[in-house]
Amino acid sequence: MMGSLVRAARAVLPPILRDTVRALRQGAARRHLFGLRPEWEMVPDTDATWSGKGWSHDSIVATQVAKWPEFLASVEGVQAFGQSHEAAADAPPDIGSHNTIVSFGYVLGRVAHGRSKVSMLDWGGGLGHYSVYARKLFPEVSLDIVVKDLPGLCEAGRELLPDVSFISDDDEALARRYDLVFASSSTQYERDCYGLIGRLADSASQYLFITRIPVVDNSDDFVVVQRPQAFGYMTEYPGWFLNRGRLIEFVVRRGFVFDREFLVAERPTVANAPEQGQYRGFLFRRAPGVVS
Repeated sequence: MMGSLVRAARAVLPPILRDTVRALRQGAARRHLFGLRPEWEMVPDTDATWSGKGWSHDSIVATQVAKWPEFLASVEGVQAFGQSHEAAADAPPDIGSHNTIVSFGYVLGRVAHGRSKVSMLDWGGGLGHYSVYARKLFPEVSLDIVVKDLPGLCEAGRELLPDVSFISDDDEALARRYDLVFASSSTQYERDCYGLIGRLADSASQYLFITRIPVVDNSDDFVVVQRPQAFGYMTEYPGWFLNRGRLIEFVVRRGFVFDREFLVAERPTVANAPEQGQYRGFLFRRAPGVVS
């Protein structure tokens, strides 16, 4: 009887409501599978919080490599850039992903204006997805791209993109300067987040672009843990939600002008958080007369 009622209710629900109900049920199933823990949760900033495998878990490399052929297919021809490399291989194009990619294209265009060659450091660049975007968006520009990431991702990236430099050592990657230092969804996963951002700023001769970083307007910085099993990553990792004003002021004090802010579609709900954050992008350019 109950099953008949449920089927009848589904039949009269509008498609958007049916999709919402399905998403809620799937989310509840994932939470049950992984111990009823929320996907996002505020946690204390302790050694124990930061001691797990996090992004070094083997499932991350395996999952990204498995999705690579579909990712390459998503950027061919004249179709819109709307396929996130973290989405399911058969996921439809997404406006939020398109916005993030095209925002990166705007920044790279600013850097490349009047130039035939541009050097870029992609900090936390994984297999080099943004290297592919960059060359599709600006095929007429010679791009000297360095991707900095964990050893496993670098090893796989070298096989997939032999014309890109992959470096796993922090000091080696930061031993030179770049026209653009780019960090997408990466700086917040460093426990000494501001120390890392400071080093990235020092290596940026012209522009620093930090994007897909979660910020809050009123609260102090706090740590969250994300459980990303929905993306095929059988791990969890801690990261910071930063106070927006503090982040901007920190970079400006290192000799930069705050040039442009970008909206990012991601707005996770974090359990126990003092304030719900939102992902943003921040473009900084080196102030006139300031030498890095």
